[in-house]
Amino acid sequence: MLPTNQNDIIDGIVKEFSGMAAHPRKSGHEKEVSDYIVKRLQELGATVHQDAVNNVIADVPATKGCEAAPLTLLQGHMDMVCVAKPGVAYDPLKDPIKLVREGNVLRADGTSLGADDGMAEAICFYLLQQDFAHGLLRLIFTVDEEVNTTGAMNLDPKWLQDATYLINCDSEALDTIVVASAGSLHTDFTRTVTFEANPFDGALEVTAKGFLGGHSGETINKGKSNALKALAQALERLTRAAIPYRLVDAKGGAAANAIPSEAKTVIALPKAQLEKANALVAAEEQSQKAIYGTVETTLQVKAEDTAVPAQVWSQADTEALVNLLLLLHTGVFAMNQHLSTLPDLSANLATLHLEDHTVKVEYFPRSSSNERLEEFARTLPVYARVTGFALHTGAPFSAWKENTHSRLLPVIRSTYERVLGQAPKVEAIHGGLETGLFYAVAPQLDIVSVGPDTHAIHSPEESVDLASCAQLARIIAETLEELTK
Repeated sequence: MLPTNQNDIIDGIVKEFSGMAAHPRKSGHEKEVSDYIVKRLQELGATVHQDAVNNVIADVPATKGCEAAPLTLLQGHMDMVCVAKPGVAYDPLKDPIKLVREGNVLRADGTSLGADDGMAEAICFYLLQQDFAHGLLRLIFTVDEEVNTTGAMNLDPKWLQDATYLINCDSEALDTIVVASAGSLHTDFTRTVTFEANPFDGALEVTAKGFLGGHSGETINKGKSNALKALAQALERLTRAAIPYRLVDAKGGAAANAIPSEAKTVIALPKAQLEKANALVAAEEQSQKAIYGTVETTLQVKAEDTAVPAQVWSQADTEALVNLLLLLHTGVFAMNQHLSTLPDLSANLATLHLEDHTVKVEYFPRSSSNERLEEFARTLPVYARVTGFALHTGAPFSAWKENTHSRLLPVIRSTYERVLGQAPKVEAIHGGLETGLFYAVAPQLDIVSVGPDTHAIHSPEESVDLASCAQLARIIAETLEELTK
C-alpha cells in the first residue's frame, strides 16, 4: 500500500515531477522528454516501447496472484502549453520549467507549469515504486496532445484493443470523475498579404492586454472576453468613424486551446487623425469593461504613438483581416440540452500571426456531438469566401460518449468516497481529451478521466494542489486493487 503519511506521497510525486520539468516539452518537440520517460520507466522495471512519433508505451507485470485481472491502461500526455508572462525570458525549446513550491501549491516562476499533463507521468512513476495489488498495467504517454493530437492519432490501435479499462489522467479537478468529452476541429484561415508604400504620416501601436485567457474548453462559458476580438472591435471603431488606416503588423494568442490574453497591431494612419483614433480605442476599452468587467478585471485596450513605417498592408488585405476577426464568433454557440451548465458547441478565435507575407488566423470549434461539429464546419468555407481567405481544416477530433454500462465508474466512485470522505461529481466536459480518439478505435474500452486540482492551466498562472496529487495517487492505487477482485 501507499505510505500513510500524505507528505511522503507528495514528496515522492514532486521528485518525479521535477524530473519531467527539467526537460523542455513544447507540443511537437517532445523527443528529449520522451527519451527521459523511456529511461525512467526502464529504471522502474517496465517493458518499454517508443514509437515513431515518440509516444511511450510501457507494460508493467501484474502483481503475484493478480495475473487474471483485466488489462488496465493508465494514460496521459507528455507535452505542455508553453507560455510566459510578458517580459519573462523563456525559450520553450531549450529552457526547463523553474518550479516554485509554496506549501502544498506548486507553480512555475513566470511560465506555465505543465502539471497539465506532467502530473500524469509523475504520479504513474511514483505508483510503480509502491507495493499494492494490481493486474497487468499498460502506461501510455502521448505527444502533441495540446496542438495536433499527433500522438493519439498515430498510436497503433493494438495497444488499446486488448485492454478492458482506461484511466485517463488529464482532468483538472480532483472531486470530479469525467465520463465524456467534446470533439474539436483545428481550422486555419490564411491569406497572402501584399505590402505597399505607406501613404500616411502617422502610426499607432494598438494593444489588448491583461485579459484572463485560459482554457478554451473548460472556461469558454465563464463570461470572458478575447483579446483578438477586442482588438478587431477597436479597429472597427476607426472604420465606422471614417478614419483611413492600414495594418502594418498584427499578432496575438498562444495556442488553439487557449483564449488569447494579449494581442497587438501596428497601424498607419493620417497624423491629423491620431487624437481621434486614440479616443476611439479608449472607447473600446470602456465598452469591454462595461460588458466583461465583472470577470475581466485587468483588461486594457490601449493605443500609443509609434514610428511611422515605410510599408503597409494593402487596403484589401487590411479590410479582409479585420472583417474575418469580426465575423468569427468566439464563445458559446449553444448549451447542452440535457446538461444545462455544459456548452454543446463553442469556438475560440485563438491565434493570429504573420509569417513570410502570409497571415494566419487559427479558429478552434468544439462540440460534444460529432454530428453537430460537422454541421458547424460546413459554415466555415462561407467565412473564407466572403473575406478572401483560404480555409485549411485538420482531421476531426472525435467526441467521447459516456458508457452507461460502465463497471469502472462505480468502482472508482466508491474509491473516491473512501479516500475523500464524500461522493465525487460525475460530469461530461467541454474540453477535448484523447479518450475520444481512443474510444473511436477501441469502443470496448471502459473509460474514465481523473486528475488533481490544477488551476489556470495553459497560462503563466498555472498551479497544482499537491495534496490533491497525493489523494489521486491513492485513489488510482485502490481502484487498481479493486479491479483485481
